[in-house]
Amino acid sequence: MNQESRRTEKIFQEAFESQDFFLLLEADRHISMAAANLRVLKYINPVNSNDIAKSYINREKTPKLNPRYRYRELQFDPEAVKVELLNLLIVDSELGRLLRAKRDEVFNSICMLEARTTPEFLDRSRLLFGTADKKTLLKAEEWLKLEPEPEEPEQLDAREAKLKLDSFVRKQKFLCNVRVRNYLSSDAAAGELSVALRKGATYSWTDVASLAVHEIQTHVLRTRNGEMQPLRSLFFHGFPRMALPASGYLATEEGLATFNEELAGVLTNRRRRLLAGRVKAVYLMDKEELSFYDVFHTLVGQHKFTKQEAYTIAERVFRGGGYTKDHIYFYGYEQVRELWETSPEGFEILYLGKLGVAHIPIVQRLFKGGRGILYPPRYVPLFFNDLAPEIRARLPLAINDEDRKD
Repeated sequence: MNQESRRTEKIFQEAFESQDFFLLLEADRHISMAAANLRVLKYINPVNSNDIAKSYINREKTPKLNPRYRYRELQFDPEAVKVELLNLLIVDSELGRLLRAKRDEVFNSICMLEARTTPEFLDRSRLLFGTADKKTLLKAEEWLKLEPEPEEPEQLDAREAKLKLDSFVRKQKFLCNVRVRNYLSSDAAAGELSVALRKGATYSWTDVASLAVHEIQTHVLRTRNGEMQPLRSLFFHGFPRMALPASGYLATEEGLATFNEELAGVLTNRRRRLLAGRVKAVYLMDKEELSFYDVFHTLVGQHKFTKQEAYTIAERVFRGGGYTKDHIYFYGYEQVRELWETSPEGFEILYLGKLGVAHIPIVQRLFKGGRGILYPPRYVPLFFNDLAPEIRARLPLAINDEDRKD
């Protein structure tokens, strides 16, 4: 350890031996309670989605006007929560700056929800997630050129797929509620400790295997590990962005889930095209200001998506008033893939909770190889045990701990 590293370590250690750390824990508690109320997807998924979808999927002529979506009423007092957040005392330290950034992220998320159906919603979305740029678009368009696999003949309905995913949850040995829901802007979505499937959707066996890796063995698993750590607002609800809009936990969260699909051998060309189509839709909606009608027809006519796929992609991007989050899947995948190739020890750190690649240095100082204030990951993805030996060797902490093998 060089002199600068020792100095940083000493400063960090002193921070935890001071009264300031207890002030940070109190701020963390309030931010965590505010974050628990957000339920962003609950409030931006349209409740009239099914009716509007029919006019795009079943009719020969699709509507030219943007859909008029309706949303659930907020079940909390946004002004009261914002006032409480702004009045928090947060000390000026490395962790304090992270908590302040998380406080600001929660504040902006509340403002975004209040601004549904107005131009401000898109502004807040850009502030939180950034947006698709030309460089990312060009990479995504390479995936759009891929030939999708033929449809698998045997398809499961949502309830049958739920039963299959329930069996994965039992093997993973943590609590996760798999539900079937009416209002989803995708065929599946993960909450913090649950997974929702869209009623009326069908799933192939490959889809189910992919969902088991993406939703359960990545999203829910990282949340389960994060809930055991101190600083719940960060490790359970997710670290905030650092400098770039796409440097928060969410880019890594979705990128890791996609990379894990690839690592497990269940990332299909059909799935790659879907993720790339979302990037293209964000770019067309935000940078080129195309209408819902034009984005829908570009996806169908130029990129050969089915009407169902194109509608789902477009709805995800236009809901709320312009939701740019979907570009981060591709950004995060590239980020995680580079980490895997250059720093597998950093890859393991990602399983301590809901952190991003940008947060690995500070989390490593908190973890100290298991000697710090953080707990090692209690759960690791089951598919790790099925990896080839040369790949498993890159994950000694996760793979070789016999107490975690099932």
